[in-house]
Amino acid sequence: MDIKPSNVLTMGILAVALCSFGIPGIIFGAIGKNKAKAYVDYYGETTGQVKAGSIMSKIGFIIGIIMTVIWVLDIILVIAGNM
Repeated sequence: MDIKPSNVLTMGILAVALCSFGIPGIIFGAIGKNKAKAYVDYYGETTGQVKAGSIMSKIGFIIGIIMTVIWVLDIILVIAGNM
């Protein structure tokens, strides 16, 4: 198993950084959560980087979902306003 704590942290940082765009936040959040779970399953313990990456991945995932819903509603309202 070649999952490094820095990989989990990187995915968490990307999830938070890109969550305002919606889909990228969801993607990086899911990858980060899966990497954190795999790390804990394999090594049985977490380090500071894994905890931080896991928390940021969850935050990026949730905000990414919220932003995607907002983007979709905005697009629907723009289309409905032009009819």
